[in-house]
Amino acid sequence: MENPSRQPVDQGTRNLIDKMLLERLALAAIARRTGVSERWLQMYVNLYVNQKYYQTPHKWKSLKKNRQADNSASGR
Repeated sequence: MENPSRQPVDQGTRNLIDKMLLERLALAAIARRTGVSERWLQMYVNLYVNQKYYQTPHKWKSLKKNRQADNSASGR
């Protein structure tokens, strides 16, 4: 950034960043497009990913049970 300033990132910019992350764009591209620093963006992504990860219900436990049932049904 040429003229760095420590201003809070507004909610509109955060919403745009969230959408760009869902599109799996490069962090450098997101930082350039939104005007946030790469360092701030990386910290935001780390928090965002951890928060979304723990809020999402995980299905691997049920998949494991289903595999065991499938294996016993097929005679394995």
